Amino acid sequence: MTRQKAETAETVTVMVDTAFGKCGLVFRENPFTIVRVFLPGVSIRGRQGRAGGHPEEAQAVAQALVDYFDGKKVKLPWRWFDMSEATHNQQKVLRAVFDIAYGTVQSYGEVARRAGFTGGARFVGNTMANNRFPILIPCHRVIRADGALGGFGGGTDLKKRMIELEQKTVLRAVKYNASRFRSR
Repeated sequence: MTRQKAETAETVTVMVDTAFGKCGLVFRENPFTIVRVFLPGVSIRGRQGRAGGHPEEAQAVAQALVDYFDGKKVKLPWRWFDMSEATHNQQKVLRAVFDIAYGTVQSYGEVARRAGFTGGARFVGNTMANNRFPILIPCHRVIRADGALGGFGGGTDLKKRMIELEQKTVLRAVKYNASRFRSR
């Protein structure tokens, strides 16, 4: 995790090296909140962080980004996410997406129903397009009703790679558990 010069005194931006490339993490220190996450390959020039020590929470988030792209399931406390720019309804959608199980996908319509917005697939899509916390609030797990990937800020190739990474991880865990039962 490297830290660079601050955009403002209020936020800190760090670059995190992952197996898929560098991710950006923007946070506030006191109280700690995640302000934004940038996907690998997304340019964040002009948004560089300031010097100083990293709080434990920021280190945990950076490690979660590394772990995710190493094929590990990650989940952070909901209270760490700065939802000040999201409306109440957007927060309901983001929470529904936050709760999508690792290695699974749901359609925009399914997410809308879970968030209490029957017929709100388009609203879910718009909320996902503005998700400031990709990976950690896993908008890549939301797909079209016909099974097509749909849009993604990092492009459909990255979305597909992330879904495949999760499914391989789940499959490995299932195979491992199955082999444990056979050897008894």
